[in-house]
Amino acid sequence: MTYGGPRRWFAPRKEPATVNRLLEAVYDLQPSLEAADPLAAARTLLAAMPRRALVVILTNSRDEDQEGLEQAAQLLRRRHLVVVADLREAALDRALEAPIGNLEEALRFHSVHGWLAQRQRHQERLQHLGIQSLDLLPAQLPIALVNRYFDIKRAGLL
Repeated sequence: MTYGGPRRWFAPRKEPATVNRLLEAVYDLQPSLEAADPLAAARTLLAAMPRRALVVILTNSRDEDQEGLEQAAQLLRRRHLVVVADLREAALDRALEAPIGNLEEALRFHSVHGWLAQRQRHQERLQHLGIQSLDLLPAQLPIALVNRYFDIKRAGLL
């Protein structure tokens, strides 16, 4: 299910081609300016999915989004296995790798470092709440999700 933009629903399936079909269903999604409400989306999903399932929340969270995201993940966790995949902009990583030659560059470095430390605290908070989380670049998402899915299946968590 998608939210915060175009609404799409992909019914769960137990078959080998599910991951490929899921990727086919969402490959063309684009970001929108619509405000996302993860808590409302969680309630909608709970009504649509009575059986236990793997729920992956894809987001690019900000500090102001964390409370709603945590509430949604906790609500879903009561019935489902939840993974939050928080996408990180590549520009942040590049800013940390850039040489520092003046005050402006030093300030940029420290502000990005602080922002990433805050993201790490949010990831740790989710994990403390029993919610699996990933902090990754968009290019890393497909492989990371497939690997996490196989890890979950191997561990018998679903």
